[in-house]
Parts: sequence; C-alpha cells; structure tokens
Amino acid sequence: MLNKIQINKLDTKEKKLIFNKPGDYTVYFENISGDLIFDINTPGVNLNIYGLFRGKKTDEFNINTFQNHNAPASTSNLLIKGVFYDLSKFYYRGLIKIEKKAQKSHAYQKNQNLALSKDCYIDSKPYLEILANDVFCTHGSTIGRLDQEQMFYTKTRGLSTKQAEKLLVEGFINEVISKASIPFSRKINF
Repeated sequence: MLNKIQINKLDTKEKKLIFNKPGDYTVYFENISGDLIFDINTPGVNLNIYGLFRGKKTDEFNINTFQNHNAPASTSNLLIKGVFYDLSKFYYRGLIKIEKKAQKSHAYQKNQNLALSKDCYIDSKPYLEILANDVFCTHGSTIGRLDQEQMFYTKTRGLSTKQAEKLLVEGFINEVISKASIPFSRKINF
C-alpha cells in the first residue's frame, strides 16, 4: 500500500517525519521554507520525496532536507526542482546520512534548478555522511538556463518566445509532477 503525505506549509521551522513501519511512502511539498527531517527507523521503507519551487519577484525559499537512514535495507529518493524569475532567491541544503548499522541502504538526492533571470540567486549544496560500507548513495545539483537550441526549435514551430519558455518549463517540472502523481486537475503555474 502506498502512503502519500503532502506538506502544504510548515507551522514551525522544522518538520520531522518518522518511518517506523515498512512500506512505500511518497512525500510532496512545494514553495515552503524550513527543515524537513526524514527518519527511517526500520528495514523495508521505500521513501520517495518530491518538491517543487517557483520563485517570482522577491520570493525567498530556504529549505534543508535530512534523509536519515537509521536501519538497514531501506531506500530514499529525493528530487527537488525549482524555477526562479526576477529577484527571487533559493537556498537548498540536503544531507543523506547513513548510520553504521544501516547496511544495504540506497539513497539518492537530486536538486535541479532553472534560473530564468540574471538577477535571481540559487545556492544548492547536497551532502553525504556515510558511516556504513555496504550502501549505494548518490547526490547531485544543477543550476542552468533554458537551452537556446530548444527555444529556437520550439519557436520555429510557430510558438512565441513566451509560449516556448512556458512549454520548456512545463517539460522541466513534469518529472516531479508525474512521479509525485499530482492530479492533472490541479494546475501548477510556472
């Protein structure tokens, strides 16, 4: 059975989710700031974490994630994507921590961002702390702009610059939307 958790806002600066039962879990959040702590305390947890961020005008987001593997044979996958315009700012820190007793754990962390203004600021830093020796862990972070060849191609198909940008941004964020199983009836404006 899949357990879904959606975080709409943080009432405090920290939200701790504790996973004490094996199972499949999905967590989704967007445009929040604070610390999200995921404590995996039993084997057999398969945790997928998805986040979306959109910064406009002077929006500022500061998000820290902690994927703590405290038990063996568990999985956590994190994917956060952001699109930033104007003077918006985004600060991300992500830590995967694998305790010594958490052998056979798998953990993944990826943060991808689009800077659609020369004045926006994005700072993304993933970290690993691995105390076990039989694990699989990867992390990565990217910050980029829209591909100008893709922009050119879409514009040669009759789209305006604004329409081409919208199409490429929707394609960029679609990975999170589809994996998190966000209903199509819910429109996310970027």
